[in-house]
Amino acid sequence: MSTSQLEKAMATLRISLAEIRNKEGQLDTMISQFRTQLRRVPRQAVYGRMGLDLALAAMGEVEERLADAENTRRRLLAIKKTASDELEALQLIKQVDEARKSLSDLRRKVRESGGDAETASEIRQLERFIAAHSKRAEQAITASYEERLSLG
Repeated sequence: MSTSQLEKAMATLRISLAEIRNKEGQLDTMISQFRTQLRRVPRQAVYGRMGLDLALAAMGEVEERLADAENTRRRLLAIKKTASDELEALQLIKQVDEARKSLSDLRRKVRESGGDAETASEIRQLERFIAAHSKRAEQAITASYEERLSLG
């Protein structure tokens, strides 16, 4: 994946996550409102502002809406986790790619003008970073791929 494709995919995921967070906030507000309504309706029945049958029907309707909103939120959180995991994997890929470029530049510098202990240390550090983060990126991508296979 080229850098521009990687950046584009990351931007798309960030936009999706922003939309998801917005929707999550809306659902949280709805859930809170439904819970408040469920607390208020019994009082209205007790104090005679609403008949018993009407209160029971209203509570049933609010409970259905609450359950639907909670289920929608649960599904939304599953989508959010997938998007977050994908973004994390792409960020790891980008970091590894940048580290590889830096490593290549350092090695070229060493070949051209020699290197010192600091440069050698920096090369070892980049190599360790690449090895560790490449493995993490591979695991994230593999897990995502295997999950898609099991669902599809």
